[in-house]
Amino acid sequence: MRSLQAGALAISASFMVVFPLLPALQERADISTAQLGWIATAGFIAALVAQTLVAPHADRGRERLVINGAIVMMAVSTVMYAVGDSIEWFIAGRIGAGLAYGAFTPAAIGLIVRRFPDGPGRQIGRLQSIELGGMAIGPVLAVAGKVTVGVVPTLVIASVLTLVVGLPALLAKPAAITSLPAGVAAVEHGSLTDGVRLLRHRSVIAAALVMTAFFIPIGAYDALFPRFLADIGSSDWLIGAALMAFAVPSMFLASWAGRQVDRLGPFRAAARGGAANIAVILSYGVVRVPMVIVVIGLFESGGQTIVGAAGAAAMGWAVPGRRAATAQGIGEALATVAAAAVAAMAAPLYAAGGAAALFFTTAVLTAAALAGGVRLGRSAVPVEERLPGLAPSGSTVGSPAHVPAMA
Repeated sequence: MRSLQAGALAISASFMVVFPLLPALQERADISTAQLGWIATAGFIAALVAQTLVAPHADRGRERLVINGAIVMMAVSTVMYAVGDSIEWFIAGRIGAGLAYGAFTPAAIGLIVRRFPDGPGRQIGRLQSIELGGMAIGPVLAVAGKVTVGVVPTLVIASVLTLVVGLPALLAKPAAITSLPAGVAAVEHGSLTDGVRLLRHRSVIAAALVMTAFFIPIGAYDALFPRFLADIGSSDWLIGAALMAFAVPSMFLASWAGRQVDRLGPFRAAARGGAANIAVILSYGVVRVPMVIVVIGLFESGGQTIVGAAGAAAMGWAVPGRRAATAQGIGEALATVAAAAVAAMAAPLYAAGGAAALFFTTAVLTAAALAGGVRLGRSAVPVEERLPGLAPSGSTVGSPAHVPAMA
């Protein structure tokens, strides 16, 4: 877990360093607001590739390569923003970040699902709390670096720190990062088609829809949230504060959210957290006071944190065995497609109807995915059995108390 947590912190902090700097990078490279959507979409497409083609290697005995490769790739992607001054360089940087995130998260959660079958939600929550800590630190470092040493040196320093923070994972012994117990063979399937076949199962579709409900708002925020904050008069420090306002509470709430997922079951927890989250998304469409946006972000963090932990745990419930990382990747891939579509249409929506059109559409799409996932989950059953030797006696996961249900 220490290796995974170090990797999560390194990747998330490096990723979030770029966000507060986007308006400055946009002006430096003379990029239009519409082109910001291209950059975000490229990252989602890269994540899709990693989720479906790279992350499944964690089910085949190559989990250490996947995890460490993701950390290095994130460091490289961050420095690309420093050395480049055109839309092509920024797209390349975002592709690297997408590959890193798309490979790391399914591999790490797949490992957790196999190793902690009786409480995956709690362990996923702990990992997410570290990840969210990085998301809180990243914007603060970015703004501090911008006003002291400038944009380019800040990005170079962030790239170096990514490798430094990720050292516990990079230097870990091979045995410290392994997802299969002794005597259990790695998964035999090796093609994308075999992984996609998991989507024949109702439980996998249900979990993927909950993941999608988590990713759809990210698609809208990823493309235009810093631009939206700048347009309503936010300073650089306030943009950093707004991003931190979401991440900091989530960091402290993530373990609690994971416990709620374990207690209520993933689908019931998702329904409760998602309902609150949708109300907050709608509020972004009508509020024009930057400080109020910061306060709203504090409330959004709780609901979104529960939905994120619930989606990963739901997929872990559906596919808890040899194909755990593959299933996580497939679920995140579907969610990424939805997020990429939202990112692509965010700029036109914002240009045509402003914040109201953007965030109302985001709320509706989020609600549709969440409702579909919860409804399907009511009659779903797991796809495969957990691996032998990992579930202590007295396990309650999969018992009637954990059967998915509507709130």
